[in-house]
Amino acid sequence: MNGEKQNGEDLWAPVTVPTDQPTAYDQQQADYQQKRTAAGYGEEQRARYIEESGQDSEYAECVWDEQVVAAAEAAGIIPENPSPFSPAEEATHAARDAAISEFWKQHPEYDVFSNSPENQALFRQAMEHGDQKAREALGNEVAEHLLSRPQEHTEQPDHEVDEDIDL
Repeated sequence: MNGEKQNGEDLWAPVTVPTDQPTAYDQQQADYQQKRTAAGYGEEQRARYIEESGQDSEYAECVWDEQVVAAAEAAGIIPENPSPFSPAEEATHAARDAAISEFWKQHPEYDVFSNSPENQALFRQAMEHGDQKAREALGNEVAEHLLSRPQEHTEQPDHEVDEDIDL
């Protein structure tokens, strides 16, 4: 079968994916957004709510996203988002979670109920370990914006910060 043709097609030919075709995730999100818009919870309604709420815009965004939309989903007015995370986000979270679980297996001394400096240091190490493993598995470009701690750049700041400020 290697190199053979079946039904006139070369089974080992390179596959080309047309870029104008939306991915299944993109299509699913477009359908979801269309249903939200039809029910009165689309992006235009969100922008209008934020503008007309009289609240700080960041606060109004949170209210819309975490209360208004959640209440509409709970009431059945709009469907729940079938896939709130993109494939890249899911892969990043899965890689990070697996690495953190691996870290905790290596450190049974961690006490989830203690807020000791040792436990705080272990927790920070676990998060850094998870972030680093996700970067290694997925590459910096995919994982960087999704991780708990962005990589520190080695560039020097444009200005010095004076620690001695008199108030």
